[in-house]
Amino acid sequence: MAKAARTTTKRGTRSPQGRRRVRVYTAWHPVLVALLEHVLPAGWYQCISEFQLAREPLRVDLVILRRRRRGAPPRPSLLTSVVGELAEHTLVHFKGPTDELERDDARMLLAYALQYLVVAEIEDPAAIALRVLAPRLTPRFVEALRSLDCALTPTGPGTHEGRLCIFPLRVVETVPANAREGDHLLYTVTPGMVADPGGIPALSPAEIAVFWALLEHVEQLRRPLPGQRKRHMKDEKRVVESFEKVLARLVARVPPKQRLAGLAPEQRLAGLAPEQRLAGLAPEQRLAGLAPEQRLAGLTEAQAVLALPDAMLRALSVEYIATLPRETQAAIQKRLGGASQRRPARRRKPRSPSR
Repeated sequence: MAKAARTTTKRGTRSPQGRRRVRVYTAWHPVLVALLEHVLPAGWYQCISEFQLAREPLRVDLVILRRRRRGAPPRPSLLTSVVGELAEHTLVHFKGPTDELERDDARMLLAYALQYLVVAEIEDPAAIALRVLAPRLTPRFVEALRSLDCALTPTGPGTHEGRLCIFPLRVVETVPANAREGDHLLYTVTPGMVADPGGIPALSPAEIAVFWALLEHVEQLRRPLPGQRKRHMKDEKRVVESFEKVLARLVARVPPKQRLAGLAPEQRLAGLAPEQRLAGLAPEQRLAGLAPEQRLAGLTEAQAVLALPDAMLRALSVEYIATLPRETQAAIQKRLGGASQRRPARRRKPRSPSR
C-alpha cells in the first residue's frame, strides 16, 4: 500500500518532542487492490496490499499477488495485461494518476524483490515476477533500468517486457493500455480519470459489474464501515469525485427504459415534483398502466391536485380550491390564468316581505 509520511504535531506545535509521523495512504492503491481482487480467478490468488519486511514497521510499497494452489489457473478475461501469466509470487509496483515513474523506482523495485525473497523464505528466485503499472514510461525510469542491465522490449500497446536482474519484469502503461479490449478498467487509475472522468471507454457487462464493485469500495473510503478506522489518504477527494462523475456519465448513457427496469412506481417518481412527473405526457399517457392507488402514491392532497391536467383543474369548484394551501392556489391560478379563475359568487341578502 503506497504511503507518504506527513509530519504533524500535537496542538499545532512544531517542537521536536511533539513531532510525530503519520502515514498518509494513497487512495488510488485501495482502488487498484479492489480492481485486482475482482478480476483474478476466484480462489487461485491471494492479493496482499502490503507486506512487512522486518520486525520494525518496514513495509514494501507493492501489491503482492501470491498463488494459493498448484495447477494451471483459468485465464482471466479482464486486465490480462496486468494479471495474465502470473508467477507464484508477483510483485506489482503501482504509480497512480498523479504520480510518475522516477529513477529510484527501478532501484527500489529490485530492492523490494530481494527483501521479499528473504523474508518470505522463497528458495527459488524464479518463483518471483515483477510488474509495474504507471500512466507512462519516463526516460529517467528507462535509463535507471538500463543502468541495472535491464532493457525493455515492447510487446503490445502499452506493454513492455524485460528482466530486472533475475526477475522477469513487465511494465504496463495504463494510458495506452486501457484502450485495449478487456483492459478498459485501467482507465480508472489513469490521469484521464482525474481530468476527464467521462472519457472512460465503453465498458462491457463484465467490466460494468467490476466498476459497481469499485464504486462500493470508493464509498467505503469516504465512509468506513463500523469498526473500521478511517486513514489519511492522499488524493481521496479526487478519487471520490472522479468516480462520482463517471457514474453520472454511465447513467446518462443508459436508455430510460433500462434505468427504470425493476423499480416500483413510487421509486420511479421519488424526488420529482408533480409537474415533473407528468411533463411531456398526454393525459392518457400519464396514467396508463398504473392502478388508481399508484397514480398518486406518495403525494399530498395539494400535490395530487397539481398533478391533474388543466381540464380537470377547471372542473374543480372554487370553494374546494379555497381550502387548499395558498401556494397551491397560486400555482393553479398561474396555470389557468387569473382572469379565467372564477370568484365565489356573493350571497344576495333575502328580501324582506313587503308590507
